[in-house]
Amino acid sequence: MRERPFILLALVLIAMAPIAQPVEVDAQENPEYSIAVSIAPLAGIVKRVGGGSVETIVILPEGVEPHASQLPTEAVAAAQIADLLVFTGHFPWEESLAEQVEKPFVSLENAGAMENFTNYGARLSPLPGDLELDHEEEEHEGNPHGYWLLPTNALAIANATRAALASLDEDLVDFFNNNFQAFRADITAFETLVETTNEDYGFADMKAMTVFPAEAYVAEAFGIKTVAYLQEGNIQISGNDLLQVQESLQNGSVSLILGSDVARLQAAGEFAVQMVEDYGGILVWWRALFFEGLADYVAVMTYNLGALTSALDYRGGTGTNPAYLVLFGGLAGIFGVIAAIEAVVIYRKAKTE
Repeated sequence: MRERPFILLALVLIAMAPIAQPVEVDAQENPEYSIAVSIAPLAGIVKRVGGGSVETIVILPEGVEPHASQLPTEAVAAAQIADLLVFTGHFPWEESLAEQVEKPFVSLENAGAMENFTNYGARLSPLPGDLELDHEEEEHEGNPHGYWLLPTNALAIANATRAALASLDEDLVDFFNNNFQAFRADITAFETLVETTNEDYGFADMKAMTVFPAEAYVAEAFGIKTVAYLQEGNIQISGNDLLQVQESLQNGSVSLILGSDVARLQAAGEFAVQMVEDYGGILVWWRALFFEGLADYVAVMTYNLGALTSALDYRGGTGTNPAYLVLFGGLAGIFGVIAAIEAVVIYRKAKTE
């Protein structure tokens, strides 16, 4: 019987034990600020910095195409009541929305933003590609899809948000700083968990292709090299490139196909399933855009680590072992609960000082 999952559970509990202080959490003070974020993943990061002082609102409703040029009316209304907007800097509607509602915002890199993530260390990794594939696409300075999923970028977003919130309320500067430092410590614990898990599974030595470029950032967080992607926007992989990918799957030089919650609902995701059935490899489904009940960043990435190790253990080809995902869903829940406890403890301490 494998003991890996129980070892990982112990590691998480040990890593997070110093911050899991007993506290009554049912009497949290009312939030003082409303922060509207472009997408759900940013909400988890912002909440870690703002804690009990902020309420987060997700501008983009689940199921709406994030690259659409216009937003539903309710999305604009959400931005209008916010004190601060947190953007990805990637979607076409963000800057026009800021101008429309005349609210301060933070973003990846924008001259009109209060803070830019790039000033705090955020960077775009290259688009996946090691097979010298000839995607017919526009020139990119980097991969803008899902960059917030990389731990260093999540920290940069948190740090920029910390600075913006501090400018809104000088009395809570220490509170925001302490929250950010706690978030940094949690990410360090998570990265240690990844390193320890990799010693057992060796996934950092594997090569993968992704369904969409966004999944490459989760792969990078786990040390996995991505060599190709099936589709970017409406542009699909060419026939010649597809033959190279299929050959790589057959000879084992590429062993993983990485998809996400978005990809799984689209034709490219169905094609990935068919490729694994026809040519081999292991298919992993990650959460990248719609986090459902998992709002905390570290909780989501822990779930993604569980999906990876589940697929490697199960090796069922087109799916992951549900039993393993139950366990890692529990691990993700641990991170989320501890994050909430941290926020309340630090907030109450700031209020009493």
